[in-house]
Amino acid sequence: MNVAFAEAWTTFGQALSFTVRHYPVVAGFGILASAQRFLAVGGGERFAWAGGVAGEVFTTAVRMLFVLWVVRALFRGSDAGWSQVGPRFSRFVDAHTGMLLASAVLLVALTVVAKVIPAAVAGALPPDAHTTFVAWELAIKNVTVIPFTIVWMTTIAQVAILGGTGSLALAATARATT
Repeated sequence: MNVAFAEAWTTFGQALSFTVRHYPVVAGFGILASAQRFLAVGGGERFAWAGGVAGEVFTTAVRMLFVLWVVRALFRGSDAGWSQVGPRFSRFVDAHTGMLLASAVLLVALTVVAKVIPAAVAGALPPDAHTTFVAWELAIKNVTVIPFTIVWMTTIAQVAILGGTGSLALAATARATT
């Protein structure tokens, strides 16, 4: 299980490194979603449109464009054809189930930090401060946690489909030393 967590932390680190290196682009996409979320929650009647269908369609479109950008950036120059994606991914899942489970544990921990703790804080606030807190919380998460999670899950897919020097090499080294 130590190997599984080592692999999970390695892909987490790879995703964090990618996010930091490309943060101007990550923030650019995130700011658009943040503005919509902030206005939808804290904008009052004047910005009611932001909380409606138009606002949700806008944020969904921004996130889909971000996912496309991340996939393009992480898979640029890859040699895997579409016919190879399924078999490579299946082999990875079979060989690295522990890493995927460990990544799920890390994702739950990230959820506790980014969702459960802020929700507890928001619940303790008076009603007038609650709306402002939630608006800022959503605005901040849209430039931090949400894009990072997208990058992280795409990084796991990249390692699964293309292999790589990160997690797979770490696993081989860990197995050789134990």
